[in-house]
Amino acid sequence: MTLPPNSGWTVPPPPPLPPNGQDRPIRGRKVAAGLGIAAGGQVLAIGIGVLVTILFAASDNSDNALLGVYLEMLLQLALFVACLVVGIVWITRRDRGLGLGILIGWAVSVIVFPVAGIGVCIALVNANSGTV
Repeated sequence: MTLPPNSGWTVPPPPPLPPNGQDRPIRGRKVAAGLGIAAGGQVLAIGIGVLVTILFAASDNSDNALLGVYLEMLLQLALFVACLVVGIVWITRRDRGLGLGILIGWAVSVIVFPVAGIGVCIALVNANSGTV
């Protein structure tokens, strides 16, 4: 569908700049706080996964201990989506430093923490059942 040539439609103007006319500054403390938030989320997700693995491994039916590894992977996926959404919203609407810190913090901490957490879970499963 195309508009008639004399419809009067024009391109909307660009959004206004912040009140002072310059971009908002990115503060180092806010980036560090975002790094801490993302790393804290990683530690929480790993802690829940390891705790569930320990509880299942210690129970009578230790065959379900692998569910802790699956739960941890699911929590990592949920944390990725949450950090991505919250980081982008904070960058575009509120504080660029905090949003940037959350995104960077997730990217850095996903390299270290989940490998260790899933490794601990698999070691617990192997210790109780002999194989994975």
